[in-house]
Amino acid sequence: MKLVVTLLILTFLISASAKKKVRARIAGGYRVQPYTMTYLVGILFAKSHQSKIELGAGTIISNQWVITVRDVLIYEFIEVHFGSRRPWWGYRRKRVYSQNFYLHYDKNRTLALVKVPYQKFDERLDRVRIPPYKDWRNRYLGYRTAICGWGNGKVGDKAPDWLRCAVVAPISNKECAKYYPPLQYYEMCTSGVDNKGVCEGDVGGSVVSLVGKMTLIGVINLRPDNCSGGWPSIHIRINDHLLWIKSVSGVSY
Repeated sequence: MKLVVTLLILTFLISASAKKKVRARIAGGYRVQPYTMTYLVGILFAKSHQSKIELGAGTIISNQWVITVRDVLIYEFIEVHFGSRRPWWGYRRKRVYSQNFYLHYDKNRTLALVKVPYQKFDERLDRVRIPPYKDWRNRYLGYRTAICGWGNGKVGDKAPDWLRCAVVAPISNKECAKYYPPLQYYEMCTSGVDNKGVCEGDVGGSVVSLVGKMTLIGVINLRPDNCSGGWPSIHIRINDHLLWIKSVSGVSY
């Protein structure tokens, strides 16, 4: 009950402060224009009934399925905000309980699916395609790619007001290993050139190829300690989970 009250208070306090000027969030990014990136959802979550409310994100892949990471699925329910550039002021809002959380069977992988009430798509709300199985070997290296979320501009910064994206390019895991320990094959990196990258609050957000049809190629999995230091950002690769996604949700192309 305490968490329910806290969610209501948080929504009121954040909306009351919406007129305040805020800093850039996704490091090096831009504020998203209305009726674009309509596949992103804001997720309010907590770690317990006594902990603070935190911000995360997810991506709509069908009328009833959102893909995200297990890090935002800790408590007995989450609040999903659809069709808004604000993570807490959705065009539609739904509370989704843990019986609708589907975590990957390998606990080392953070990818997760959430079954949500059926959503009718319109100009405010739509899905983004996942890759077709025939492209499962494609690593999209060098593709023009958008990373989007509601993350802070730096670690410890205040909660964001608006959805932000940055245009980056995926790099090879070999190149990424110059900055981090070797990655798992199911992980991927996007370049940190021009200090573009993800930060706190972006977790669960989308990594979408802009070449041809917009395609979800990754899910943000926060790793950098210094969000604006030019280091690559690490994500979970969608191509290496296509069979699992289909087995759980039935979504495939």
